[in-house]
Amino acid sequence: ISGQLESSRIILLLVSPDFIASDYCYDLEMERALQKHEVGSAVVIPIILRPVNLQGARIGDLQSLPTDRKPVMKWRSRDEAWTNIAVGIRNAALRISGVER
Repeated sequence: ISGQLESSRIILLLVSPDFIASDYCYDLEMERALQKHEVGSAVVIPIILRPVNLQGARIGDLQSLPTDRKPVMKWRSRDEAWTNIAVGIRNAALRISGVER
């Protein structure tokens, strides 16, 4: 995981209460991802899977997916949620590569 994290230009954080509670995920992996985000060597995109309180969290100010931070499990159609996420990731990839959408 560490090697992949270091070489990634887009880093997806799969956010759930378990993610927030995990010392390894939250304190180590997320912190390294945010360091890369802050220096511009990667874009971090939190993907909200289940309801979670992000107030005061370091990722609370990042642009999250799906739209409006509605957790995937709360969408009437999970297919629509995942499509929304895929489009958001694609748009981020296009921005990074300098291609207009």
